Amino acid sequence: MIRLNAFFQVKTDGDKLKAIELGNELVAESLKDNGCVSYGLFTSTTRHDVLMFCETWTDQASLAAHMDSTHFKRIVPLIEALTANGMKLEKFEF
Repeated sequence: MIRLNAFFQVKTDGDKLKAIELGNELVAESLKDNGCVSYGLFTSTTRHDVLMFCETWTDQASLAAHMDSTHFKRIVPLIEALTANGMKLEKFEF
């Protein structure tokens, strides 16, 4: 199993609202991907401008297929454009 946490900081409150809208769309589509165990978008309670995707995948092949999916390739760049400095990824295996 693979856990991927992707943290990002938005530039403005308007960007946060748009990132949540896009993020919720990404979550809904990603939960349909083969090998997706869980996928969620979370807002920090300590920093109002920080959000995180928390994903769990059965294996690396499933994660790779997700990252090559149409919805991922369309939505993630739109979210990244709203960030102050891109996404910081942390990957864990268990």
